[in-house]
Amino acid sequence: MTHDHTSGLTIVALAWNETEHLRACFASLKTLVDLTGAETLVLFDSAGDDATLKVAHEVADRVVIADFDNFAAQRNRALDLANSRWVFFIDPDERCTPRLAQEIAQVINGGDCAAYRVPRRNFLFGHEVRHTGWSPDYQIRLLEREHCRYDESRRVHELPTVDGEIGTLKAKLVHYNYDTWGQFIAKQRAYSDLEAQALYESGRRASLKSIVGQPLRELKRRLIDYQGYRDGLLGISLSVAMALHVAQTFVKLRCLHKQS
Repeated sequence: MTHDHTSGLTIVALAWNETEHLRACFASLKTLVDLTGAETLVLFDSAGDDATLKVAHEVADRVVIADFDNFAAQRNRALDLANSRWVFFIDPDERCTPRLAQEIAQVINGGDCAAYRVPRRNFLFGHEVRHTGWSPDYQIRLLEREHCRYDESRRVHELPTVDGEIGTLKAKLVHYNYDTWGQFIAKQRAYSDLEAQALYESGRRASLKSIVGQPLRELKRRLIDYQGYRDGLLGISLSVAMALHVAQTFVKLRCLHKQS
């Protein structure tokens, strides 16, 4: 699809192997596109599969293929590719509700902030997680392009540096995070590689004490501070899993120092 867009908004999805999610995600964007005339852009990882690339060309106005370095660099590349004043980032496994579309349309035409946080409803394994650090799960997703840039030293869980005020929207994104524990474990394993590398490059060291202490702090944070116990067995399981993820990250960090 190709159109000559003069809208003040570009909607960007970063995609890899997301065939079914990508189609449903862009279907959920119809109200936002109708309200704003936004251009839709898929920034496709060059290592992704052909089926997802085919869907991307079917659903988006523009598809750009780029080698993946890290998430922050990919988002900065998307900001450079956009021609609009505003950029709204959405992941393929997220859905934009009509209420959120209406709120975005309002703020890009009359808001006084340089970026906006969007709360998310997170569904893991078919269940909504209301505590444990997964709710309200604010994400900075609506950015005034000239005033925002992502910090590329953060290889995962990237955050933009914003020259101006950051507002908060009320309507929520819906996030279908993981369908199986296998997906969750694989993603956390990949994240731990990126996080360990980032910590190593920042000069952080992993002592035996931190390999034990940091996971215990994470367990307390998820289970007690974020009230993971209120999510029942799922919340307890997620709290333990995230503590193990932190342990894995610090073990990998220690290995990096031993190899250097």
